[in-house]
Amino acid sequence: MTQTYTYSPRPVGGPISFAIKGDTLIVDSGRKVHEVRLGAVHTVRMTYEPGRIGQKSFRTKVTMSDGKNFTFSSLSWKSLVEAQELTAEYRAFARNLCEAIVKANPQARFIAGKPWWLWASTTVVAVLSLFMMAYLIWQALRMGSTGVALIGALLAVVGVWQIEPMVRLNKPRLFSSGALPEELMPKAG
Repeated sequence: MTQTYTYSPRPVGGPISFAIKGDTLIVDSGRKVHEVRLGAVHTVRMTYEPGRIGQKSFRTKVTMSDGKNFTFSSLSWKSLVEAQELTAEYRAFARNLCEAIVKANPQARFIAGKPWWLWASTTVVAVLSLFMMAYLIWQALRMGSTGVALIGALLAVVGVWQIEPMVRLNKPRLFSSGALPEELMPKAG
């Protein structure tokens, strides 16, 4: 059972390590070591973060009762151009952390997806953009600009391909610590 997790959140800079010890989480950023009481956790939020082509990033944000928070991601940066997906490690640590949090604080809330206002505004902008692109394609075809229409169609397809998972996966909903949302976890194996 994995009780530690280490990842590099940025292309430059050192890694951050997390270690669960009973009802405490040790967060070591290399410069500072923080001890986080898991009983003080207010909310755990799991989200999907679109990444570069071919890379998906899943993020867990833990917010404390005093408003402080920390995050960890399934993507660890190795250099400016290379990132590694920590699928098994992230899945195991997220599961273990949620179990430890619910033991330390049964009142903690577990939320999947983005906040309602952010998800709704993203959805509205995505739908409006799609309608605007459809209008552009229609106008281009009416004027006989097939090339512009094809470019518009290509951009619409790429846009849907990138935005659809962000909207679908980040729909806000509650989950229990024992049943983490599989769609917000990297695919195992």
